[in-house]
Amino acid sequence: MNKILGDYINLTASDSFEFPAYVASPLEPARAAVVILQEMDQRLHGESSHASGRKERVQPERFKVAALWRAVAEKYAALGYLAIVPSTYNRGVYGADFSYRHEFNGSTRGWHLVRPVEPLPTDKVMLDVQAAIDHGRLNTSTGGVALVGYCWGGLLAWRAASTLDSVTAAVSYYGGGMTLGDDAQRQPRCPMLAHFPRDKRWMSEAGVAQFMAQQPTVQSYLYDARYGFNVVRRQAHDAQAARLSKERTLAFLNEHLMALPVYEPATVMALPLSL
Repeated sequence: MNKILGDYINLTASDSFEFPAYVASPLEPARAAVVILQEMDQRLHGESSHASGRKERVQPERFKVAALWRAVAEKYAALGYLAIVPSTYNRGVYGADFSYRHEFNGSTRGWHLVRPVEPLPTDKVMLDVQAAIDHGRLNTSTGGVALVGYCWGGLLAWRAASTLDSVTAAVSYYGGGMTLGDDAQRQPRCPMLAHFPRDKRWMSEAGVAQFMAQQPTVQSYLYDARYGFNVVRRQAHDAQAARLSKERTLAFLNEHLMALPVYEPATVMALPLSL
């Protein structure tokens, strides 16, 4: 494992919207980058909870990136990748971080916790994802950039693979919505790996099977696990599925990123780690 540096930077999307991203970098020049797209964030606008259940108003603030996803970035950086986690919630409602103390189980309480995510303008968030991709492309020796997304981030990774520029490869972990409607009909423009759970509540097995049949170019795997199986802090965590999906993801990234030719130094634009 390599030693790494980690810090926040500010990225600017093509519509001039500025937002933070956490960047973890190996000390040696990175050959390729991984943009990590986080899960649906369980935050409640302007509220904080006490152990007693009583709520109090708090000053809303722009979020950065939770410790869980900073740790994921650092693990990829330790493997030699430039890892970038854009804060994909800055265009939405700001509030307190509830982390994973509340399980998203479909109850009224559960839906209330994630409701602040709904007004996010996804088309604008894709501009933020593109900015993160561009940062990775300009700060690696090959210009190769892969996306790895989880839950809502998995859906964003799927959409990005079919619409955005300079995506070398993409990985989706249980991308809720990608097997439905127009999203299921998208055609990825780069190699794609997808991990699906056998979860009848959030992703039907029939829907996943249909997706796999309609998307033969997507390298898809189905796990005997619940939605969210890769996150240790969730009740749905499944160690075996998490281990196997990680092995497959790393092999996929190695295949599509590490074999890329290295650019001449003069063609690579060096940007600062932090602003």
